[in-house]
Amino acid sequence: MAEKKKKVSVQKSAAKKAVGRKAPGKKLLSGFECEICGYRLLVDRECGCGEEHVILCCNQPMKKINIEA
Repeated sequence: MAEKKKKVSVQKSAAKKAVGRKAPGKKLLSGFECEICGYRLLVDRECGCGEEHVILCCNQPMKKINIEA
């Protein structure tokens, strides 16, 4: 009987691990997108300053987005 309980608990813990993990190779990238022409700018490194920068395209500020890659 002790063996049956062990097998059940191993299956439950394996199911919990699979649910909590993200798919390999997928990560969120931050960037900007122009609402007029659709041009996207990916940010590969944050500058670290406290000021928020405004990036213009088509004479309008670009909208901040997160992209799944």
